Amino acid sequence: MPKPQFHDDDFINPEAPEGERHLRPDHPRVRDLSYERSRGSQAMDLWKGSVIATVTDPWDAYPDLAQIPEGAVPGPALTLFVKERSRGAGYVADFVYKASDLPVTVHGILVNHGAGLGVIELELWRPDWGYWDDFGDFVGPADDDVPTAVAIPITGDVLRRIPLGQIVAQAQAELASQSWKGEGVTTIGLGAAESLQPGELAPASVRALENAGALAQPAKRGRPPLRGALLHELAHAYLREAGNGPGLHRRLANLFERPEPTIKDWIKAARERGYLSPAIPGRRAAGPGPLLSHRAEGGSPPPSA
Repeated sequence: MPKPQFHDDDFINPEAPEGERHLRPDHPRVRDLSYERSRGSQAMDLWKGSVIATVTDPWDAYPDLAQIPEGAVPGPALTLFVKERSRGAGYVADFVYKASDLPVTVHGILVNHGAGLGVIELELWRPDWGYWDDFGDFVGPADDDVPTAVAIPITGDVLRRIPLGQIVAQAQAELASQSWKGEGVTTIGLGAAESLQPGELAPASVRALENAGALAQPAKRGRPPLRGALLHELAHAYLREAGNGPGLHRRLANLFERPEPTIKDWIKAARERGYLSPAIPGRRAAGPGPLLSHRAEGGSPPPSA
């Protein structure tokens, strides 16, 4: 690529010596990079290091593509991108949603931070968005080719027509089913699509799919059961702290970073499941239960669930 040629009108101080001149703030080479690259590049990045799932296809209503009637309107399209490299704690997948009645493409990120699957980030992409290249020329569709949708502003009505609840529900159903374990997946390699069975997937892909499937499972009502390993740890901490006088529950609450009522519930569960001895009338402290005693005598490790 030839080196760009600059002229006096490119600088805010063209009279200054070479090396001290500064390009205009609105010059294509120095302004906000978001104006210099098309959304197409961002969309292509979603395919890199991802396992892709097509949840809904625009022509799902017509199984035989040869029978699509003239003038038929494509339906909405929802595609999931499960990135092999997580975007952060609780990350599940990226999604892209398109619909003929929306003037934007919707990109979002699905996460689960303990309250179920939800959208934590949302971007609206305008179609056929161009950019200025390094030489100051606009790269994009000609004015006559720009769809009418490009000129439609984003209004409250447009935002209300983005079916976030439906998107989350469909993504959850797809990911939680873990259909890839029986059907395999299709990956995009060097210029070609390739169908892979579960045993042929790279470890990073398997980990990403299993993590997404686990985080997409519908939330269960009620409190989850306490793990045996947690009660085992609590029982040992209880026995260590019991001889240090009043304030046992407060000290355990600080140790486990939980409120005192939660610690009391855990102690009750530890008694009921055999990690601490049952309550004895007139005696507040507990001793080691059968499971804890068995472990202390060299038995098997405590159960993990």
